[in-house]
Amino acid sequence: MAAAVFAVILLAYIVIVVRFRRRRGATGGDDPPQPADRTRWEVAYAAALAVVAAVLITVSLRATDRVDALSANPGLTVDVTAFKWQWAFSYRDEGVRIEGVEGEYPTLTVPTETTIRFTLRSNDVIHSFWIPNVRFKRDAFPNRTTEFDLRFTDLGQHEGICAEFCGLDHTIMRFQVDVLPRDQFASWLTRAKAAS
Repeated sequence: MAAAVFAVILLAYIVIVVRFRRRRGATGGDDPPQPADRTRWEVAYAAALAVVAAVLITVSLRATDRVDALSANPGLTVDVTAFKWQWAFSYRDEGVRIEGVEGEYPTLTVPTETTIRFTLRSNDVIHSFWIPNVRFKRDAFPNRTTEFDLRFTDLGQHEGICAEFCGLDHTIMRFQVDVLPRDQFASWLTRAKAAS
């Protein structure tokens, strides 16, 4: 959309520069020819801008609704708590809690092709739950719970970080995401329950 808008504006700019440029031999006081009825062109230009703005707003709102939609039946629920300067992941229905400690990043282990409901909160200041490879970021606020669903399709490991400057040790506030096939996730969950 941005490229199309840029192309239209660039084309209009080139046409205007070529069409209304000062001609050779023109004296300093000569003005380029002006349309007789400028008001009609100004109204058309304003209307075109309003249409473009309306289209961009509509597309943005639809995308936001799609990203923020919550599933009626998530396959897994994980409570994420951010605190200076670590993360804790609690698998709500499984009784498993993974919490980072100083010098060691916690690992969020999730199954592939499963809708996962995350509830996000902060214990102290504003943090940001960001997984760059998944292109997803959501802020964690104190005294407020935010819910969102994610569905991981690519197996492997992803780095997660806090993308909101939250204090002196902000740069070490990281976590790892391990995306496993469902059967391997079930085995991991069994081991994690036994270790709890």
